[in-house]
Amino acid sequence: MQNKSIVWVALGLIIFGLLAVSMYRMKNAPTAISDKDVVYGSVGLPETISQFAADGENGIVNVEPDKGIGQLPVGEYTTRLWRAEREDDQGNTWTLTGQSFGDQSLFEINDTDQTKLDIGEPIIATVDARKSGSMYSFNQIIKGRLDEYIELTCNGARPQAPRLNIKNSDGTYDRTFSFEYG
Repeated sequence: MQNKSIVWVALGLIIFGLLAVSMYRMKNAPTAISDKDVVYGSVGLPETISQFAADGENGIVNVEPDKGIGQLPVGEYTTRLWRAEREDDQGNTWTLTGQSFGDQSLFEINDTDQTKLDIGEPIIATVDARKSGSMYSFNQIIKGRLDEYIELTCNGARPQAPRLNIKNSDGTYDRTFSFEYG
């Protein structure tokens, strides 16, 4: 009987402790900032950009620009990603996403001037060739203006891997190879 009393007392102390911690957290919680307290500035983006995200002191800010103009709270940021979408003649939606920027992606938003960002198209696709003994390997690389990595999707999925045609100057060697993802 005495063991049951000890269990009930311990359980009561645990519940009391949890309530005390909860009340302390509520009392010391940061005050919510209303939208009226936030000062915004304007960012100018190419009109082809449909989505933009930046990392700032208060976390990630997602922007859906309207005709190339977006609003961000005043502060310093780094570009997290940009996205541009187009539809082809068959109704497929092609999406370019730029991400993994270097130091060139730092920018500041103020409440007086519009900050223009030089992101988006054109993108650059290159083929890197390497020789190891008698074997060659090829790697396709797609980068953006700020050396960011570009992901290309069609209807939300990776499109068929591209092909590479190698032909010598006199035409005696003419062969097409398919790239593989992975």
